[in-house]
Amino acid sequence: MSYPVDTIGSPFRRVMDTRTSSYGYSRSSGTPSSGFRSQSWSRASPGSTVTTSYKRSVNVPVSRAYSSTVLSSADSVDYNQASILNGDYKRSNEKEQLQGLNDRFAVYIDKVHYLEQQNQQIEAEIQALRQKQVSRTQLDDLYDQELQELRSMLEQIHHDKAQIQLDTDHIEEDIQRLRDRFDEEARIREETEAIIRLLKKDTSDSELVKSELEKKVQSLQDEIAFIRNNHEEEVSDLIAQIQASQVTVERKDLQKADITEALREIRCELEGHSNQNLQQVENWFMCRYAKLTEAAEQNKDAIKSARDEIADYRRQLQSKTVELESVRGTRDSLERQLNDIEDRHNSDLASLQETIHQLDNELKSTKWEMARHLREYQDLLNVKMALDIEIAAYRKLLEGEETHFSTYPYRQVVSSSKISKPKSEGSSGVGAGGGEGGDHEESTRQSDVIKITTLNHTKQIVERSQILKCYQFPNCMLSESFKRASLQTQSGASDWTFYSLFPLSW
Repeated sequence: MSYPVDTIGSPFRRVMDTRTSSYGYSRSSGTPSSGFRSQSWSRASPGSTVTTSYKRSVNVPVSRAYSSTVLSSADSVDYNQASILNGDYKRSNEKEQLQGLNDRFAVYIDKVHYLEQQNQQIEAEIQALRQKQVSRTQLDDLYDQELQELRSMLEQIHHDKAQIQLDTDHIEEDIQRLRDRFDEEARIREETEAIIRLLKKDTSDSELVKSELEKKVQSLQDEIAFIRNNHEEEVSDLIAQIQASQVTVERKDLQKADITEALREIRCELEGHSNQNLQQVENWFMCRYAKLTEAAEQNKDAIKSARDEIADYRRQLQSKTVELESVRGTRDSLERQLNDIEDRHNSDLASLQETIHQLDNELKSTKWEMARHLREYQDLLNVKMALDIEIAAYRKLLEGEETHFSTYPYRQVVSSSKISKPKSEGSSGVGAGGGEGGDHEESTRQSDVIKITTLNHTKQIVERSQILKCYQFPNCMLSESFKRASLQTQSGASDWTFYSLFPLSW
């Protein structure tokens, strides 16, 4: 919100320019001048011949010129009539000026009321924004609580993930241990199979040896039977020959009885040798057969134990294979669950990050909106402070005018009495100097009041700006014009301090 400089910054300037252009300084000796001229105002008591102002260097020579003119024409003019006419003209002029000032003052009061309404609306908006900020703060608390819950859930998921990873590591260790055991069992199985192959080879060799031995035994039995048959045939032949020889011997030579004894001895000896050989063969065969049978029995026990051990290994291998398959299935299911949990975790994390980003954007936009409203409120507050200062200045000026009007009849009587008694130029100069001193003191007091009011309002502006800084919005700062006004007020700026308080943006 901005106002032009002509409508607010210098309300006295247009009125006083019009007044100056209309009346100027071409007045008679008894005409007092009261008005403003570019931030300065002059006043003279009725009937006096001296015009006072804040700028004495400009107005005092003119007043002295008027006073000299009046004194030079004092003998030819009726002072009483001139003073009455000038007083009536001054009163009418001052009434018109006061009417114009009252109209402008009413306009400024309307503007002040309008600005107060605007300030009330802005304060209501600021209150609504504060309530909205409070509700947004509560919403932020709810979001923070939800984020805390989600973070705890995320930590729980991480903990479950770590536990699952630990279980997976343990399962992998068990699987590795089972694999090592499986490799060991496979190695033992290969060794056992190699032993079994060797035993099978030995068994086949023993069977071959057994078959060969059986064949040998059969051949030996056949040979024994054949030898027995031959022996029996030989014995029978020998017996037949012996019997025949005995018959012939008996017939021919009875003295040859010792041959029979010799044959008997030979036969006994042959039978002994044959029996001994047969017994040796049978003993060797029986020993060999017993050894082979014992070796076969031992091999059968070893084969049976090896077969039993192989069956046990096969059963263990099947059970371990089933267990390994179940562990692999469990590992696959755990890996799938872990992948699903990671996917859900990533999606939840992405959604939470998006929500946090949206909340941050909303918070930033709310802060910028609050800063904008506070800047607008600061601008309106600056306008209000400037208007308050201007109204206070108007009030002080009006009070000065009322004081002037209240003391006007006394001054008129004094001035009329002075005019009725013509004096010399030197005495009139002294009287003018005295009136000038009183008006100068009054203007000095009013200037001091305006300075004090300006300083107080500037301090209020600085205090309110410091209060607004507590909201920690860097853009809410006082305008440079108010800072310059404060510095000028503290440094003792006199006439143009009031107009320098208006911001340059107006």
